[in-house]
Amino acid sequence: MLYKIRFRLVSKNSSIAAIENFCYNDINKKENIPNIFFELNNTIFPNKAIEFNDSEKINEIAIWLRNNVKGGPGLGKSSATALQKMMNGEGGVCSDLSQVFNNFCVINDLKVKEWGIKNMSNNSNTKGGHSFNEVYDKELQKWIMIDVAKSIYFYDNTSKIPLSALEMIHLKKENKEIFFQSYNTQNHMDENNISDIYLTSNSFPFLITNYCNKTYDLFLENLDFFPESIIHGILILIGKSYVFEFPKND
Repeated sequence: MLYKIRFRLVSKNSSIAAIENFCYNDINKKENIPNIFFELNNTIFPNKAIEFNDSEKINEIAIWLRNNVKGGPGLGKSSATALQKMMNGEGGVCSDLSQVFNNFCVINDLKVKEWGIKNMSNNSNTKGGHSFNEVYDKELQKWIMIDVAKSIYFYDNTSKIPLSALEMIHLKKENKEIFFQSYNTQNHMDENNISDIYLTSNSFPFLITNYCNKTYDLFLENLDFFPESIIHGILILIGKSYVFEFPKND
């Protein structure tokens, strides 16, 4: 019940322009990212002499994260604690992966967004939600949609360039064929599960905005004696909560 109430309170319809213009990096600066991200970033990119373009950096971060996170229950902790627990094999779901991926993108000068999906299916394996990211690739000069948990990109049938989230939403509304492909040889791709999450008529993507990592870390660390729902409720009441922005008409 508390989850449903919170979902209602933080959800709204937004224009395509507002969604296109939002960037996680505008709220979350490199100097406010916890030290553990910089320490582990040296493991992802051990050779400082190698120059990576944006596509290579995105893949290196995403593959390293997926291959080093065993997964498990959702964590609901501050970003530093969540990352440490994930490295220790103590849990981590798609939303945890998406959130730490955001911060690794920030410290590697990659513009990033986080998205969610509200799935109204009756299938217990997909009902509820899912999280994915979108990163701006300067070489491609476009936003590209990436699912770190599933290790996939999405494509249409005319191009080998990954789709953005809005491109995927548009193609889906037009009933156009959408393809997905894994970029991680160590991760099994469950095609039916991915199709059920993304490509059915009862799944609705939304952009997560107004998420200040520094603010959430502060509240989650200092009020951890409260249930997570209470902490999120406090942030809603003081106007510091994230917002779920659904593209208009969705």
